[in-house]
Amino acid sequence: MAKAAANAAANVAATDRLCAGFAWLALLSLPACTEGRAPMAEADLPLLSATELRDRIAALHGSPLLVNFWATWCGPCIAEMPDLIAGTRDFRQRGGAVLAVAMEFAVDGATPESARSKVAAKARELGIDFPVVVCTEGDLIALRDALGLDLGALPQTVAYARDGSVAAIHDGTGTAVEFANLARDAER
Repeated sequence: MAKAAANAAANVAATDRLCAGFAWLALLSLPACTEGRAPMAEADLPLLSATELRDRIAALHGSPLLVNFWATWCGPCIAEMPDLIAGTRDFRQRGGAVLAVAMEFAVDGATPESARSKVAAKARELGIDFPVVVCTEGDLIALRDALGLDLGALPQTVAYARDGSVAAIHDGTGTAVEFANLARDAER
């Protein structure tokens, strides 16, 4: 009986390690900027439709996640980015994930080439050290529908719990302390 219990506990531990491994694989599949290094090349910066973005977020279920909606043309977004980086550093070291979603197509005239160029340059300038994607959805209503969120003005950050549920939403510019608190909400 004791041996059966020990085997069951070992199986649970092995399953937990396997799930953690899959979560890390999902994170590694996101093109990322590495702390202290330049971000990915413009051509490697993913362009995602609203449904592709929804699927990318869903693929990260199992890990606490912060998704920050921003744009290079948004002054408050740029102003908060150093705080987002600093406020989530410990969270990311504990296994949490941050995904920056650039909303470049929310303004007229954006092209895939111009969006990639602007986002890659701004990510380099700001020292963003977590994954960045560009959302190609210019229609915010369609994006809201695809994500099941009431997205408002930029910037906006959504905290997702491990089960994929929305743990908290922060509208507007955040501070390092507010981002750290959002990260704790996602970890609960």
